[in-house]
Amino acid sequence: MNQQNLKTSYNTNNVWEDLVISILSVNQYTLSKTYLSIETMRQVGLFNPDNLIQWDSNEINEHLRQGGCERGSFMTNLFAERLAALGALIANQGISKCEQILLSRDKKLITDFLMPVKGIGPKVIQNLFLLQEL
Repeated sequence: MNQQNLKTSYNTNNVWEDLVISILSVNQYTLSKTYLSIETMRQVGLFNPDNLIQWDSNEINEHLRQGGCERGSFMTNLFAERLAALGALIANQGISKCEQILLSRDKKLITDFLMPVKGIGPKVIQNLFLLQEL
């Protein structure tokens, strides 16, 4: 799927969905493949920042599995740790401040804000900007 089709098909206009999907779409796992589980991930609450704040990595791991993101024990645990790190950022900064930055459309501000989070690197940022059409 080309980038334009990806943007059209998958832009949810929900920054939390876009960010979690971006985190999960690395290590040869494409955005398209991750999006196959979007409905079940919504149902189990993986895109709710309040849940990411409250859940520890074990709870996130269970929700990843329930949400269709089972990628083997090692990788699923790794993604759970990364989402728990995102939850720690949200808890530290507050949901509204995070949303303000993530919705700012300022690539440098967003990159500087997210890059210190464990598991967020250039590929995650690239995915997020693609989904947010930045």
